[in-house]
Amino acid sequence: MRIRLLIPEVRELLAEGSHADLVSVLQEMHPTDAAAILSALTVPEIATALALLPPDLERDVFGYLESDVQEEYVAGAGRERVQKVLGTMLSDDRAEFLERLEERVRDQVVCLLPNAAREDLLRRGTFRDDQVGAFLSTDYAVVNPLLTAQKAIAELRRQAPSKETIYYSYVVDRSGKLVGFVSLRDLILADGNTPVGEIMKTDLVSVAADADQEEAARIIRDYDLIALPVVDSAGRLVGIVTHDDAVDIVEEEAHEDFEKMAGVTGHGVEIGDYDYLAEPVWRQVRRRAPVICLLALFWVVTSTVIQGFEEHLTRGLLLAMLPMVMATGGMVGTQASALVIRALTVGDIGRASFGIVVWKELRVAGLISALLGAIAFVNAFLVSRAAATPDPFDVVLHAAVVIGIAMVGHVASAALLGALTPLVVKKLRGDPAMISTPAVTAIADLTGAAIYLVLVTMLL
Repeated sequence: MRIRLLIPEVRELLAEGSHADLVSVLQEMHPTDAAAILSALTVPEIATALALLPPDLERDVFGYLESDVQEEYVAGAGRERVQKVLGTMLSDDRAEFLERLEERVRDQVVCLLPNAAREDLLRRGTFRDDQVGAFLSTDYAVVNPLLTAQKAIAELRRQAPSKETIYYSYVVDRSGKLVGFVSLRDLILADGNTPVGEIMKTDLVSVAADADQEEAARIIRDYDLIALPVVDSAGRLVGIVTHDDAVDIVEEEAHEDFEKMAGVTGHGVEIGDYDYLAEPVWRQVRRRAPVICLLALFWVVTSTVIQGFEEHLTRGLLLAMLPMVMATGGMVGTQASALVIRALTVGDIGRASFGIVVWKELRVAGLISALLGAIAFVNAFLVSRAAATPDPFDVVLHAAVVIGIAMVGHVASAALLGALTPLVVKKLRGDPAMISTPAVTAIADLTGAAIYLVLVTMLL
């Protein structure tokens, strides 16, 4: 509400030429709020406002503008303004911004960049999108190990406007190899004449440039880092991954897994580009129908299995309990699958944890199936006694016990199936997120129906 009220005021200050007041208003607020206000203005107004701001604030505000507003700005602000804004942007933000532009526009904009920025873009292009080298930041602070603490602080003050963070400064040798790091806190607390080489820490935690982005996010989380250094195969420092990058990675991976589980990627739609309302109906049908039709085959098989026990299903109690048993098993399998996929995603399950997961799921499934078996027993007993012509008490009791046992077997098998399927897919170097909820449900229904019907038929 406050931001919307300020939009007319900012536009009026621009129209009146009250530039000093406008800068004062924008400097008092967070860059996110300033960007939200400027996004409501025209491209010429945005260009005028950004030109008035200090370079570091201009960079931050531009980075928070809506992507479509950024693209409009690049298209209409003029060569010099675009060149200035891109020159002040941090390397990773600039690469991400250029990636969103149309190829024709991007080629024109890249020509405006200095050689170092173009080389940085070329280097990023050698990595996959999910590798650390594709999104790392090259705007890190470096200090010489021979500098004193006092001179190092002065050097950081000089570097600060163009660096993403100065809370960690990295120490490299003449070949560029990372040999240590020093925090701003340590520099401030140290004696001013102490060399950086004596203050720096050498117990380095780093990540390779070709490592998966999830590994970088995990290291930052586990070691509670502000920034993680990235090194090449020779140990030379090539960039950093900051904690806000780690948050973006986790969000992106969660978004990617959700889209895969929902089956919305593919057929020309990249991960992260899916728009539910904008996508045509025919394309949604094309994407979703094949999976559903394939899973329908499991129901055909399931119906065939049930038909094979048609003679026994004439007993009302067995038929009445079948929907409850099948639905419960499907839900249990889906729940177990979701939990294991999440554990795999966040790194809770390691490579050697297969047996541990099986043992844990056996215990969990055993307790849950026992509880559900008791519910099935009570339900079967009550349904049978409520019949128009109830069977003798001992017959009803026996049937309820058998159905309860069958429920235990079905639920336990469904839980193990849901938990083990993602592990097997991971072992085969597949993506567990592709094991969607309908697939686990369909398989659990098929196996569960067979287990339930066989056990009940054998024991009754």
